[in-house]
This record gives sequence, C-alpha cells and structure tokens, in this order.
Amino acid sequence: MSQIESFVVRLATKKDIDALTDLHCSSFRPQDHVPVLLGRRYVKATYKWQIEGKQAYTLVADSNGRIVGLVAVCDGPFTLPMFKACLGEFILSMMANPFLLFKKVLWRRMLRRPDLSDKNRAMADYPGFAQMTIGAVDSNFRGHGVFPALVEATKTFSKERGSRAIRAGVYKSNTSSRRVFIKGGWLETPELETHDTVFYVAYLDPIFPSVIGLTLSSEQKNQVSESSKEEAERPNCGGLSDDGRP
Repeated sequence: MSQIESFVVRLATKKDIDALTDLHCSSFRPQDHVPVLLGRRYVKATYKWQIEGKQAYTLVADSNGRIVGLVAVCDGPFTLPMFKACLGEFILSMMANPFLLFKKVLWRRMLRRPDLSDKNRAMADYPGFAQMTIGAVDSNFRGHGVFPALVEATKTFSKERGSRAIRAGVYKSNTSSRRVFIKGGWLETPELETHDTVFYVAYLDPIFPSVIGLTLSSEQKNQVSESSKEEAERPNCGGLSDDGRP
C-alpha cells in the first residue's frame, strides 16, 4: 500500500488533542462552524471533553504517526453537555474577542433548537441513542477511504459502550458525506430531519427502531438485521493497549 493509503483506526488519547485541534481548525471555516468561530482554545476544549470525559470518545485515522482523520461520538445528545464542559473557554473567547457578541451567526447557531415534534425529540433523546458529533479528514487524504473506515468503526466502539444505535447529522448540501453513510448501510431517518440537516442512523440493536416508535419498511428491516449480524461477527475492540492501538 502507498503511504497515502496506509492508516490505522484507533482511539484518540490526550497526546492527540493538539493534532486533532489543528485538523479541525483547518477543515472548517469560522462562518460555517461555531467552535472555529470561537477560536482554537475553544476547539481544543471540545476535544479535551470528548477524549477525557466519560460521555464520548474520539477515533482517529493514524498514518505513520500523523492524524489524517477523526470522528467523535457522544453516548447521547452532546450539545448541552459539551457546552457546559467548555463554558470557561467560551467565556474567555468572548472576553478576548468582544466583537463576537455582535455576531448574529454565533447566537443563531448557539441558540437554535432542532425543529422536531415532541415525539421525534423524545426519540432523539432516548437512552442508548448515540450521536456523532464531528468528522473531518485531512484534505490530502480525502478519497482514500479514511472517512468510511472511521464511520464503520463507530459501530463497534459504540456497541461496546452500550449504545443501541448511532445517529449522524449531515448538512443536506454535503453530498460526499451523505454518500458515505448511504454506502455504509446507515438509514436516512426523516423523523429527525431539520430544515438544513438530514440524519442517518446505524442500528446496533435490531429491535431498537420499534422501541423508539419507528416503523421500518421490510427492506429496511432486512438491512438492519443484516447489519446487526455483521456487527455481531466482528471481533471486539478489547485487546487495545492503553494508547488505543491494536
């Protein structure tokens, strides 16, 4: 395999936080992403929470010691717990950059609530329903299977953490990421959709759709069943060393 194709997916550790922050800041524009708008220190605080906290985990694609991709997953809804954990850095960012107080995009994104019905909101908040928080790939490694490998690995790691399903929100305009989830067998779920975001769900427990009140088509039920069987046949991630390597 060439160098650009060779990578291993592993759990991120504290030593990776700076590299994750660099990759994150180079992957998103401030006008499109609140953490980047708030600055590098705030972005770093989010990864500190996602790596050191008990509610989330982060996977990285490691190519010869270089982090070329990342995906993070929270065991449940993440917006509020992450904000609370990073509140100190949020305040410092606002103090260092008072102009942010007048950034409408910041408050619009910070204060927005998903336009879901009470029933669908309860579905999203159901215990065991994990949520992907972020994903990014180094521009030099895109198109080489990094993101699909990271997305696929979340199924094993989340299942071992007790999750019954994972949802991932993708901007409707992000066709390349949407294709990754579709090809990976994640089901598009209109019940969770917002005006600008579509959600894809990977079911780790085949009975979970009925538990949260979702009615699947026969084809979708077969897809969930097959996916669950494949996941059950995978070797677990037990045997990882302290730094998350195989």
